[in-house]
Parts: sequence; structure tokens; C-alpha cells
Amino acid sequence: MAAQIKQRKLDVNSILKAEDNATAVLKFLYGSQWTETALKSASGYDIIDTIRLGLPKAGVDTFLEKTSVDREKLSQVLHISTRQLNRYKPEQRLSPEQSNFLYEVTRIYTRALDILGDKATAEHWLERAQLALGNHTPLQLLDTTEGVRLVDDLLSQIEYGFYS
Repeated sequence: MAAQIKQRKLDVNSILKAEDNATAVLKFLYGSQWTETALKSASGYDIIDTIRLGLPKAGVDTFLEKTSVDREKLSQVLHISTRQLNRYKPEQRLSPEQSNFLYEVTRIYTRALDILGDKATAEHWLERAQLALGNHTPLQLLDTTEGVRLVDDLLSQIEYGFYS
């Protein structure tokens, strides 16, 4: 199957709608240009296929550089030891599970940036225990699908003024 997949240079702006949250996630992780194998349209199915193939580990490095999230916390979200994470080369692909959690933590982070307005506020919110999340920090919950849903729901409530 790998032989059938042809790599090419893609411009994220040309393949995804500007309002699509996937654009923000991919731009955040890989910039406006990145090499990917399966993303051909803005379809959610192409995003799913891309995650199934595995995102390049370089996205982890970019996430760590652009945020104040430390490697230990991110490795917990990704379900991988920091030691194993350090062994990956930037071009190596993460497992589908790790790719999914990297995509989701980045999606939540970029959404928090958009809703809360700036990096300092978004990062403080992600690291602060939230009463609406059972006194857990949003970052602690992003290692499970249900946790991602709860954090995303809370961001929606904040966005629409139901919770502050």
C-alpha cells in the first residue's frame, strides 16, 4: 500500500477552506507548506485518512516550540513515553492513535486561542483546573476521546457566553 501512495508538496491554503478548523491545525503544526500523502480536499474523510497514515513527528516538535506545554505532558496526551518520543526522527510518522491525539490537542489549542483571544490566556486556561471539568485541567483530559469532547463542549459554552 505504501508504494501506491505518492508523496507531493501541498499548499494547505489551496486545498482547505479558510474557515475549516483543519486548516488552523495543519498550519499550526506544519506551516503553510507541508508534505503529505492523502490530503486532497477539505473533506473530513481526507483528514481521517491522513491521521490513519500517521502525522510526521515534526508536528510534535512544532507544537512544543509554539506552546508552553512541556514534553512530559504532551507525551501523556499522546500515550507515548518521552524517551520513545525523543527517539523519533522528524520525518517519521506517529501511530494513528498518536496522530489522532496530536491533531485533537492542536485543534483544542487553536480553538482556545481563537475563543480566548491570545496565547497567554489560552495556555493559562488549558493549565488551570476548571470547575466545569470536575476540577481537572483541560490538558489533563485530552488523553481520551471523552475528555476531548468535554473540553470542546466547554469551549463552545465559553464561546457562546454560557460559562466563563
